[in-house]
Amino acid sequence: MAVNPPELMPALPVPGFRAGTASCGVKSPDMKGKRQDVALIVSDVPCHAAGVFTQNRFRAACVKLGEQTISKSATEMRAIIANAGNANAGVGDMEQQWSEELIAAAADAAGVDAARVLSASTGVIGTPFPIKRIQDGMHEAADSLQPDNWETAANAIRTTDTFAKWASRKVGDHTITGICKGSGMIHPNMATMLAFVATDAPLTAEQLQPMLKRVADRSFNCISVDGDTSTNDTLYLLSSGIGLGHAPMADTAAYEDALAELCIELAQLIVRDGEGVSKFVTIHVTGAASENDARTVGRAIAVSPLVKTAFAGSDANWGRILSAIGNSGVDIDTGKITLKADAVTMLKDGNLRPDYKDEEGMAVFAKDEFTLHVDLGLGDSAATVWTGDLTHEYIVINAEYRT
Repeated sequence: MAVNPPELMPALPVPGFRAGTASCGVKSPDMKGKRQDVALIVSDVPCHAAGVFTQNRFRAACVKLGEQTISKSATEMRAIIANAGNANAGVGDMEQQWSEELIAAAADAAGVDAARVLSASTGVIGTPFPIKRIQDGMHEAADSLQPDNWETAANAIRTTDTFAKWASRKVGDHTITGICKGSGMIHPNMATMLAFVATDAPLTAEQLQPMLKRVADRSFNCISVDGDTSTNDTLYLLSSGIGLGHAPMADTAAYEDALAELCIELAQLIVRDGEGVSKFVTIHVTGAASENDARTVGRAIAVSPLVKTAFAGSDANWGRILSAIGNSGVDIDTGKITLKADAVTMLKDGNLRPDYKDEEGMAVFAKDEFTLHVDLGLGDSAATVWTGDLTHEYIVINAEYRT
């Protein structure tokens, strides 16, 4: 089930990068040859890199290794290897060895130094990693490396996703293309997903890292499907620097805006494809004392099971929304809160609108897409969070995930 998935524009090739895929039967041997489940992204030149990772303290080995590699070699990265079907997490001491063997196999196939390779895994947690099957199929990924293979790579990293997710932007003469996967276990920080973004813009690692963190806070850290943050969440941004020579960009504001647009698009695609999600809900919080307060309130609404089941039932139960706001931990003045669903005002300055009719709210909540407007009346800061409903299908998907 997906909420109005948009027709995606073709992914644009990025000068300096090629992508390839392989079918290795990662989740089970009988899947080999039936779907691509390994993606390899290779830079033709040493590139600058940045990463943002899950805040779950039970972190997969690929996340730990990725952080270490970025900290040591952020100016010399050459490849990303990613697999779907097995997270290589929650299995103890062997995690790191399997992650290192995955990186070594990718490095050998791509003809680059293993110290310059990043890895990411997604899928079932707590299952032994089928490293031999991946090693045996890695040559297929290397043999298929092409500049225009981004969409195929986006398909290869899917788990419960019902569609592949990619986006591209042009910023002057520079290109940005990103792919991501995510459908369940979606919640900051980071929102549960894998995402890989490449650009030919001449950006340094020192420019990329703070920029990526800011962009993640505006995009992937503003979505929630089910309130669970995964062990493997990873966002990488690689810059080949090939675009218009190698001189670093002096003015990066327009580039950062374009990168944020691309990441917001990818993040929203994840919510639209959320497990069991039938509605796409934007939560716009204004009048907050700080942006962090606004985001915290938005997330509290987005993650509330009572609110999300009300969305699913097209029940404009505004009392549940107020309760979620009160449970957010943010200081509020109940007499200043205004709540609207699209253009329908329910609460104004803490008081139920005298002529409000429940059928007005119900009509909004029955839509596939709508916006909740929450004005806290305490300041000038705002934030936007995107979420979906919680349906019976979500339970079915996750009850049967391993079977």
